[in-house]
Amino acid sequence: MATLHPRLIRYGPALLACGFLVCVYWRGLDTWFYQDDFGWLHLGPAKSFGDFLHIIFAPKAHGNVRPWSENAYFYALKALFGIDSVPFRVVVYATVMANLFLLDSILRRLTGSAWAAFAGLIFWLASPGIAPGLCWSSIYNQALSTFFLLLSLLLLMQRRWRAHVIVFALGLGSLETVVMYPAIAALYLWLYDRAQLRRVLPLFAISAAFTVLHFLVAPSAKTGPYAMQFDARILRTFWSYLEMALGPERLGHFYWMWPAWVVPALTAAMLAGLLAALLLAGRAGVLGAGWFVLILAPVLLLPDHVMDYLLFAPAVGVAIVLACALSRRPRSFAAVALFYVACGLPATWHIVRWNYERSQISRTLVLGVVEYSRAHPGKTLLLTGMDTDQFHAGYADLPFELFGMKNVFLAPGGDAKIQDSTGIAPLYVLAPDKAGPLLAAGRAVILDISGGQLREVPAAKAE
Repeated sequence: MATLHPRLIRYGPALLACGFLVCVYWRGLDTWFYQDDFGWLHLGPAKSFGDFLHIIFAPKAHGNVRPWSENAYFYALKALFGIDSVPFRVVVYATVMANLFLLDSILRRLTGSAWAAFAGLIFWLASPGIAPGLCWSSIYNQALSTFFLLLSLLLLMQRRWRAHVIVFALGLGSLETVVMYPAIAALYLWLYDRAQLRRVLPLFAISAAFTVLHFLVAPSAKTGPYAMQFDARILRTFWSYLEMALGPERLGHFYWMWPAWVVPALTAAMLAGLLAALLLAGRAGVLGAGWFVLILAPVLLLPDHVMDYLLFAPAVGVAIVLACALSRRPRSFAAVALFYVACGLPATWHIVRWNYERSQISRTLVLGVVEYSRAHPGKTLLLTGMDTDQFHAGYADLPFELFGMKNVFLAPGGDAKIQDSTGIAPLYVLAPDKAGPLLAAGRAVILDISGGQLREVPAAKAE
């Protein structure tokens, strides 16, 4: 037992944080597939080695090049386990747990304190920005890119230069925002070891080359939410993300009955606390603030695509600032730390619950229809009573084709309850001149799926 004692001291806090992760986010382990997940599950199987390389490395949704965090993730797990959400969830949680161990090592070096490092892990886990990434398989890129960023910084701290460059280069295949890491590395060395600044210059060249290559193979969108905008909205977008990162704004989404002044007042109080922490934390505070701003910088060019999950990695910077301030003034700063956690944890709990319930809408719809189809082979299934949540969570991305089914459509008028700003819902409706003969011949059946219940509807009573 004596030989285990030093290891428990070294790894105990990170293990406790892993336990905290499971206690708070346990619903995420049972979250099923929904929305974009089905699009990614359509990858493969590869018909040749060249086809395999194309699946893994070719640009996919929205022109992104993310071979590890999207293409390989979905391709490999589907090939090994089929349409089973559990392995996907396990990989996400294992990656986040690895992130906790890496962040623990980094914070110990910055604060010189095991308990302050542990507090930093809790700060990160309490951030509402990481909650969606623990529920939605499609944004595994957030967890994996954070892993590469943290591992790169830890290797830099350890002065393992060659491994540092390799890990950073690999990280570019997880998410485009990793191109900002060289600026973080330069900031760290400028703060702690300026004589070594020249060693990170090659990283800037790698980032520049990757950026050029990315825009060559996947040109940026000219219109829509993914179109980059270089205008004054950058500042407004930054404030939107900062407001979400502070916590009260996310919490207010679930307590909308509060007086209008409550959320702005709580946000202002937390902002004041964070600024005080930044001043108190010294060099480490500058590093944490730099981490937050630099990783967030690329998405500030997308003012029409402000998403809370894009705070997954930047939230590490907030945790660094708070943990380092707490290590310097534990008694006087404890109230700010508790306030941050008190705002963040309830919000994360509600965000996880919302995502979990959305996945259950998808699971009930998809598996219910699949089960019915297998019990009634040869039938064309016409769905009616579908609402907006059912459509977007479990229908629009063609989940039934993953089960070999191309016989599921919306019945004529089956899109009546769907609020769809994209205008794609009518495209899924089987035209009356095609549905009518199938129903008359007994080769089709109308299924009412309203309320999550599956019921056969006589053709004469269908909408």
